[in-house]
Amino acid sequence: MSAARIRFYKPAEPLQPYLSAYYFTDLDAGDPVEDLMHPEWGNIRCTLSGYWTFQSARSSADSRIMPARLYGPTSQTTRVAGYPPTRTASAGVLPLGWARLIGVPAHRYADRIAPLSEAFGAAADELFAALQSAPDDAALCALLDDFFLRRLSESELPPPLLSQAHALLLDPEIATAQEFAARLGLSSRQMARLSLDMFGFPPKLLLRRQRFLRTLARLRAHPEEPWLRQLDGAYYDQSHFVRDFHHFMGRSPTQYFSSRRELLDPAAPLRQQAIGGTLQGLHPVTTPKPR
Repeated sequence: MSAARIRFYKPAEPLQPYLSAYYFTDLDAGDPVEDLMHPEWGNIRCTLSGYWTFQSARSSADSRIMPARLYGPTSQTTRVAGYPPTRTASAGVLPLGWARLIGVPAHRYADRIAPLSEAFGAAADELFAALQSAPDDAALCALLDDFFLRRLSESELPPPLLSQAHALLLDPEIATAQEFAARLGLSSRQMARLSLDMFGFPPKLLLRRQRFLRTLARLRAHPEEPWLRQLDGAYYDQSHFVRDFHHFMGRSPTQYFSSRRELLDPAAPLRQQAIGGTLQGLHPVTTPKPR
C-alpha cells in the first residue's frame, strides 16, 4: 500500500476568484496508486519528481515527457496513476481564471492535456524550476502566488457577465439551456458562444455535468443513504442518473463506489476543511475586486 500525503491551501486573496486551490500530493513509498478523477474545471499540475500518468477519453500525458501540464475543463473521467516516490504541485483554475490568466477560449483545451508552456511560454519553465527547488509548502504557495499575481497585473478585469454566468451555472434551479440564456439576457447563439469560450462546453452538457456533480457530492458525503433520496431534482429517476454516471465516469455507480479511490477519498475531507466543498466543479463564485 502507498499513502498519499495531500495538502490544500487557499491562494492569495486577490487570486481567489480565479483559482480554487493549490494542492500538493506526495507519494513517499509503497505501491502505485490509481484513481478516477471526476469532471472538473481547468488545472495546472507539475510533477516535481517521480512519475505520474494521466489517461482520458481524448487525451493522455506522461510526466516523464510532460512534467508541467495544463489541463482544460473536463466532461469525462481521467484515470490517474502515481508511482512512488513522487512530489507534485498543482493549482485549480476556475472559469474566471481561465478567461483572465490563461486568456484563450476554454473549448480549445476541453478534455485536453497540454504542456504548460503552451499557455505561459518560457515563464512556465522558470516556474517549474523554482517549484522543484522549493523546500516546503509555504515556499510552493509563495511561488505560485507570485507567478499568478504577476499574470493578474498584466491582464484586465473580466466583464461582470462572466461572474454572473458562473453563478447561474451553480444554481440548481437553472435546469435548461433556455433558462440559462434568458437569465443572462442572451440569445441561444450568444449563450452557446459564451459557454464554449468560458466553460469549454455547450450549455446543455454543462448543466448535465453540474447536476451529476451535485449528486456525486451528496453520494460521497452520505454513502449509507439510499440513492433515490439524494438524486438532484433535475433527474427523472435513478436510471436517468445511472446513464449520466456511465457517461461521465465510464462505469456504473455500483462499480465506482465499490472500487478503491486512493486519491479522491483521502482528499475530500482535507479539501473540505481547507477550502470548503469537496468538488472543484462546485466551487463557489467570488466576485473579483478592482486593483
